[in-house]
Amino acid sequence: QETDILTASEGLSADYHDFRLLSNGNYIILSYDSITVDMSQYVDNGNSQANILGVPVIEEFNVEHELVMEWNGWDNLDITDYTHLNLTVPEFTWMHVNSIEIDYDNNILISDRRSDDVIKFNRLNGNVIWYLGGPLSDFTFLNDPFGGFSKQHDARRLDNGNILLFDNGNNHSPPVSRAVEYEINEENHTATMIWEYIHPEHYLALAMGSIQRLSNGNTLINWGTLNGNGVVITEVDSDNNIVLEIRYPIGSNSYKVRKNNWDF
Repeated sequence: QETDILTASEGLSADYHDFRLLSNGNYIILSYDSITVDMSQYVDNGNSQANILGVPVIEEFNVEHELVMEWNGWDNLDITDYTHLNLTVPEFTWMHVNSIEIDYDNNILISDRRSDDVIKFNRLNGNVIWYLGGPLSDFTFLNDPFGGFSKQHDARRLDNGNILLFDNGNNHSPPVSRAVEYEINEENHTATMIWEYIHPEHYLALAMGSIQRLSNGNTLINWGTLNGNGVVITEVDSDNNIVLEIRYPIGSNSYKVRKNNWDF
C-alpha cells in the first residue's frame, strides 16, 4: 500500500544505491547530476567542454517534502584532487556513491566506490571533515594486510564507534572480498583493523555486496556479484563460524541484504 512518493529535486536523477528514512519522518536521498565544465581551467590538457558524470547530490527533505539540506559534490570537493582519474578526457564519471550513513555526531558518511574511500562531511555547512581510504586518505591503516579497502559497499558506523564495511577487494593482491571492521581514531587519524572475514571459498564480488552487524554480535554478509555463483548470503559469529548460509541459483543477483524480525 503506497503511502507516499519521495523524490529528489527537479532536474536530478535519483539513484537506487541508498536511501535513508529517518525517525522524525525526514528522508535523505542520493541523486546524480551531469555537468559540462571547461576542464582546461582546472588541469593541463583539460577538455573545454568536458561532460562530467557522477556528480553526487545528497538531499534531505522533511515530512512536508521541503528541502532542508543539500550537499553537492561539485560545490564541496576539489575535483583536481582526484589525480588518479583521467580528468582530461571529453567525458568521465567522477564518483560512484553507494551508501549514506548518519554518523554519531549527526554528520554524514558516504562511500565512494570509484575512489575507494569513505567521506565524512559536515551536515550543516557541507565541508569535508575527513577521507578514509583512497588516494586522499587522512588516515593511516594499521594491522590490515591489504592496507585498506577497495571498491567497497555499505560503510556503516557501529554503536562501538567502529566502521564496518563490505570490502569488494577488486584491487587487492590477490583480489578477494571480505567483511572488515576498523577502529577509528579521529584525533590521531588511524584506522586499525580489528576484525575481518574472508569466505572459505575466497569469493570475489565484482560488484554489489552488503554487510550488517546484528544485535547478537553476528555479521550478515551478502557476497554480491560472483562469477559462477548466484546470490550467497553468509552469517558468521564473532569467532568467524558460519551459522547460516543461503544460496540462490546462478543468474540471481542481490545488491543489499538485511535481516530483521519483519512484521507485515
